[in-house]
Amino acid sequence: MAACFALARIENLAEAPRTFLGLYGAAFACYGGALWALARLRVRVPLSVVMVVALLCRLALLVAPPTLSTDIYRYVWDARVASAGISPYARAPSAPELIALRDDRIYPHLNHPSWRTIYPPGAQLYFRLVYTLAPDSVLAMKMAMGLAELATLAVLVSLLGAVGVPLARVAVYAWNPLVLVEVWGSGHLDALAVLSVVAAVRLAIGGRRHAAAALLGVGTLVKLYPAALLLLLLTGAGFAPLATFALVVFAGYAPFAHLGLGALGSLPQYVTTEFFNLGLTRSLIDSPRITLLALAGWIVLASVLTRGVPFVTRVIILVGGVIVLSPNIFPWYVLWLVPFLAVRPSAPWIGFTGTVAFAYTFFLGQPWAIPTWARVVEFLPLFIGAGRALKQYAGADRSERREWLIPRPVRGGGQQ
Repeated sequence: MAACFALARIENLAEAPRTFLGLYGAAFACYGGALWALARLRVRVPLSVVMVVALLCRLALLVAPPTLSTDIYRYVWDARVASAGISPYARAPSAPELIALRDDRIYPHLNHPSWRTIYPPGAQLYFRLVYTLAPDSVLAMKMAMGLAELATLAVLVSLLGAVGVPLARVAVYAWNPLVLVEVWGSGHLDALAVLSVVAAVRLAIGGRRHAAAALLGVGTLVKLYPAALLLLLLTGAGFAPLATFALVVFAGYAPFAHLGLGALGSLPQYVTTEFFNLGLTRSLIDSPRITLLALAGWIVLASVLTRGVPFVTRVIILVGGVIVLSPNIFPWYVLWLVPFLAVRPSAPWIGFTGTVAFAYTFFLGQPWAIPTWARVVEFLPLFIGAGRALKQYAGADRSERREWLIPRPVRGGGQQ
């Protein structure tokens, strides 16, 4: 909590990366110690205690200026453009047609001003709604993302209860420094997408596959990654959820059909030319096409080979792979996984939510770049986890190895 208040007092974290990493490291050490203590207490910690601590940490960061990432300024800008009757898919901020909309408070903070928006229609609708209530307010936009994150917290508690996990385990998510920094510090849109995914998973384990597919469609209209989970819903339900999902996505893009592929804005450019913290495939072969093929292959493979595995475990396996194989691994992408670690904790993945902050060593020098040593430290928890898994696999007999590749169906309806 003290680290949150300290981070909020720093005027520009991008200009003080060492201070940020030091405070984040201290916060993560406290977080890890708290989880260790919670796991060993013989008495259950009241959910109210977990929530009070979580809320205080969030409020501490709410007023902090978003400096590690300036994406939130683009959210406000897109809403400003749309409110002026111009499609943000049609005009980049630097376009001469938008000169009258530029100012000295929002426009100078825009990343890639020569790019049209990359955010899907659902995100644009949310931006516009917030803008209508509070025009040109970065704080209001951050509060809107925070409200979505608080809703995620509530749905996650429901999910934990549904699968028979102690509710205090929500601390794995609620106290996670990455969630605090990326949502309440930077105000990332991923909070809204994560809400749709967690709610979809909650519905799916309750047998409501069509409603879950609809929510994944809504999430895909905010950020594209929720679409990756669609195949998980088809197991035992046929292709009907696919039709529901497609209908929702079609309805979202229908108002922009006249733009054709222009409705994607600069998303293709983003996928092919953005370089920040490269994922596994792109680190080995710098080919956007191969990277996307690897992602698609992983989604199909993980969906097929994990049939019979508890649903939340399938989500962790699939989403974890999607993150690692993404063209770029921005720290806030790891938010996609954190809620499910409260259901099925994984030391390597929880550790990665801490070490992924080393991506911000990007700000240490000029020109900006992530040092090689930082990349090694960043992925160290996953390397260790993979090494342990391979060691266990090597020590298993033939039948056990087969179960690693083709797990047996779970009997008795376990949901985790």
